[in-house]
Amino acid sequence: MSQTSETPDQNATGGDDFYAIPIDREAARWYRTAQFWIVIVCIAIPFFLVVLMASFMAAIVLGFWFFIPLAAIYFLFIKWLVERQVEALHYRIEGRTLRVDSGVFFLKRKGVPLDRITDFALVQGPVMRMLGIWALQVQTAGVGTPTPEATLVAIENPEQVRDELLLRRDAAAQGNRRDYC
Repeated sequence: MSQTSETPDQNATGGDDFYAIPIDREAARWYRTAQFWIVIVCIAIPFFLVVLMASFMAAIVLGFWFFIPLAAIYFLFIKWLVERQVEALHYRIEGRTLRVDSGVFFLKRKGVPLDRITDFALVQGPVMRMLGIWALQVQTAGVGTPTPEATLVAIENPEQVRDELLLRRDAAAQGNRRDYC
């Protein structure tokens, strides 16, 4: 009977306790797509207002030549990018660490020790409200910035995930207290 040793990652996180946080991938696709369109509209509207002031006919012609390439860019690049972004999202707990993976061109792998987490906030902006999704913001002590340490977007059952994270955070904090006492 052979006994396998812990991997360095398992040793650093406190064992092989693993909990994958479920993501509503379809809602995440809609949310990321909406974010791109909001940026595009915020750029296009001022442009068209300036052109419209110059000439109504010029606005129609430029609008036609602007939205056709814009639609092509969406179907060729933005749709591909949104799919890759959503596929790259992974949230999980490994031992005593919350892991957040994201990114397509610039990969981001973040590890947040559970015993350092001070607050979980469920937030919902106007676009999220329209899509019926929530984001769970994770705040830690000692960061010195008002921005959350991690934001988990489009998770399924956000209240249950928050409660699970609270339980695991409390257990991790209790484990650390016993180590020091």
